[in-house]
Amino acid sequence: MPTPIPMPTFGLRFWSMLLFVALAATAVNCTTTESESPTAATSGSATIGSGGMGGGGGAGGAGGMSVLPGAFCTERGLPIATFDAKGPFGTLRHELADDFSVPLLDGSLWRLSENFTGCDSYVFLGSALTNSALDKSSLWNRDIDQLIAKSPENAHYFFVATRNVADAQVELDELKPRIEAALLALAPAKAELWRSRLHIVAKHGTELVGWVHSLLSTGATRGGFAIDRSQQVRFMGQFADVKRFKTALQNANEWPWESNLSYATYEVRHFNYEAKRGAELSKDGATVVSVWKDEVLKFNVETEVVLPDAAAMVKFDTLTIDNVMNCEDPKKGEFGNCGAWDYIADLFLIGEDGTSKIELARFITTYHREGHYSVDATPLLVELKKGGKRKLRYEVSPEWNQQAYLSRIDFRFSNQQKGYRPTGATYLFSGGDFNAAYNAKYAPVEVMIPATAKRVELWAIISGHGGAAQNCAEFCRHQHEFTVNGMVFTKDHPLAQKQDGCIGELENGLVPNQGGTWWFGRGGWCPGQQVVPYVVDVTSAVKPGEKTLVSYRGLLNGKLPPDNAGQIVMSSYLVVHE
Repeated sequence: MPTPIPMPTFGLRFWSMLLFVALAATAVNCTTTESESPTAATSGSATIGSGGMGGGGGAGGAGGMSVLPGAFCTERGLPIATFDAKGPFGTLRHELADDFSVPLLDGSLWRLSENFTGCDSYVFLGSALTNSALDKSSLWNRDIDQLIAKSPENAHYFFVATRNVADAQVELDELKPRIEAALLALAPAKAELWRSRLHIVAKHGTELVGWVHSLLSTGATRGGFAIDRSQQVRFMGQFADVKRFKTALQNANEWPWESNLSYATYEVRHFNYEAKRGAELSKDGATVVSVWKDEVLKFNVETEVVLPDAAAMVKFDTLTIDNVMNCEDPKKGEFGNCGAWDYIADLFLIGEDGTSKIELARFITTYHREGHYSVDATPLLVELKKGGKRKLRYEVSPEWNQQAYLSRIDFRFSNQQKGYRPTGATYLFSGGDFNAAYNAKYAPVEVMIPATAKRVELWAIISGHGGAAQNCAEFCRHQHEFTVNGMVFTKDHPLAQKQDGCIGELENGLVPNQGGTWWFGRGGWCPGQQVVPYVVDVTSAVKPGEKTLVSYRGLLNGKLPPDNAGQIVMSSYLVVHE
């Protein structure tokens, strides 16, 4: 049975959300990382940290850890990429970063190829980053200790003066003791590690040479940029700290959160997620069917795709949908190029009747940034089992605000040797207006379980939207209670209404440092992330060869929902695997 057309999730407009914001503040171009492979880095003779904060040389010195690059990565279980010295290179987002050298404060020279481990990220932090619209002092002036404390160990941070050239030496001289103080507060082993990974660049950004000079001389990246673990040039988002809400900024009609230097570590965590995902996808042995490939998509688009035939489809036990949503113009940065609002981007299979829609995957667009998401849609293999030519519909953004993305969507069919595959998926319940009458429309569904069933799952895509009463259903804690033959299974949303609820999703695909209120916990979703399906094994609640009764109800904070509590968008199935 097809799902209903979902309601769009409307991004909260800044001035209409200030009351919630105040309450929350006080309450609480298209290259992927699939190129990474478990091969040794080519610079195997280099030692980690040469040209870092220094062992004997103090801040800006050339000392460091004498640990072989491969060992550093393997000890931490990190996939290793090989340094690419051939190119082609570029300075646009996702183009390959060429080798570079930068002079450090003690007179030494730090070179990428000589320090490349194959699992590090390299983050350039310009002094032009400021605390807020009312405090134009550099972000360097505080939070060095938090930067170290929050950062994964596989990162290098380069501090580059990017404000006035005349002030560069003063900025560098003032930064040096702050870094030293932060290092002295650490245990010796940790201090040694970070001494080799915090680098004070001796020259102003405009005085450097090569492509690094070019990037640090432009307005879009004077605040900095990064090189990810697959050697790609990456831009960074804004570092507004959810815990630094300032009434003075709000009263001045400015973005009311001050920035925090340590938010740069979220970029590194995201790069780590991407590298892990890329390594996993490169090993899945998938048959890849590209639905859209590097096309600018907006509003609603449809296409026909040719899937493997039925004989091939029966061999697959896993379906992963991989979705790249880059900014429309690859020659520009992200802010002002990617869409500004968080909307549902929904992917549907058009039914054989030519009109019904079956939801395959649901994504939420970012505030101002690009995204790349992967979601397990294995139960929907049942709907695709005939293979051949099928029609797909992608609802990217609303008609009245047609945000566009340079898109690539791949279907990855694979056999992961699970010992079972989905053979039946019975549609259960959809969502709708979340109000006092919400549950009245749901009658129990009876499902026959084959005698040959090996596993039975509840599988549901559930997200709450709208900001009506109690900031529901976007920001409230709603529960979804499924009862299978008397056994209760509940999808809860404990992160809803927590200030930093979505930050915890960084290791699950969330795009960090967006331009809006990306950190706030939501009811089943976060901006810039796939809506993760709810999957629970209910095999113990059913009897193969007999009928199973499934019922459902929605709750708000454990109670029946009130009127005017937004919308629940849901597709749910009982899935049989044989």
